[in-house]
Parts: sequence; structure tokens; C-alpha cells
Amino acid sequence: MSSLQDATKVAAALRGQKKYRDAIDLIEKALAAAPPEDFARLDANREGLRAAEEAGLHDVAKRFADAISLKETEGDPDED
Repeated sequence: MSSLQDATKVAAALRGQKKYRDAIDLIEKALAAAPPEDFARLDANREGLRAAEEAGLHDVAKRFADAISLKETEGDPDED
């Protein structure tokens, strides 16, 4: 399990406790430290998006959504 996966699990628990800012900060730090090819980046961005949406942080949610969209587009060979 990667440290990014661990951070995603902890962030989900923080979100469950309504500690949204802590969850977002943890995800952002873990994403910054993770290598670009880490397969857990998509899940981490999704968890960050959920926390930001629940917190009502629309600008932060948009950043996570954009990262998800970019990653999904990169991984889809049919997208041209």
C-alpha cells in the first residue's frame, strides 16, 4: 500500500468526522509528495473532491475535479 493510499484512508476518516480542512490538507500534502505515476492519485483526488464538496469549498472542489478529469482523459486511449 502506498503512502498516498494511507493518506486517502485517513482523509476519509477525517471527512467522516467533519474535519474537512484537515482531510483536504492531508490529501494535498500526500499528492504533492507522491510520484506522478502513483496509481492511487485518482482515488486521492476523489477523496479530496468529496471533502471539499461537503465543506462547501467550491474552488478547492474544482481543483480536485479538474485533476480527476485530466487523469481520466490521460488514461483513456479512445479519447482523441
